[in-house]
Amino acid sequence: MKGHKFNKALAEHQQRIYSLALYILRDKHEAEDITQDVFTRLWNNVEDIEFDKVSSWLSAVTRNACIDKIRKRKDFHPVEDDHQVTLNHEEPAGNLQQQQLSAWLSQAISCLKEPYSSLIMLCDVQQNSQSAVAQSLNLTTTQVKVYLHRARHQLRSLLKEFTHE
Repeated sequence: MKGHKFNKALAEHQQRIYSLALYILRDKHEAEDITQDVFTRLWNNVEDIEFDKVSSWLSAVTRNACIDKIRKRKDFHPVEDDHQVTLNHEEPAGNLQQQQLSAWLSQAISCLKEPYSSLIMLCDVQQNSQSAVAQSLNLTTTQVKVYLHRARHQLRSLLKEFTHE
């Protein structure tokens, strides 16, 4: 039973947890390490976690592990180009524009302070519900709504700065 529950959670959430760690840490190898650590913790606690709450649990553990990792280091690394938010475009001009937008968006998200960057990642990029994000970040739903509003406002301002340079 433990193995089945773990394997199902791993299959459903591994990529999302890695993406969250990568966006927070901006380092591929550290994100891989955090992802492995998070799923090791899940293995050790899988019997104590309700399966319908495993997604929130994984997000919270990932975010906390990433914040701990950031506190231990002094320098920040930009997101690698192959992990930028991109869409496929048939036209080279459209692809170039999308790459520029993706770079601006990643840079703007990296400029946001916590919990704003996590909220943008969890709610807007990964499309989690506000109630699930509230639970995973140990916030109320009202706090998530207010902080998300502030985060989006700051993100818009940053994107305006990047596009008018």
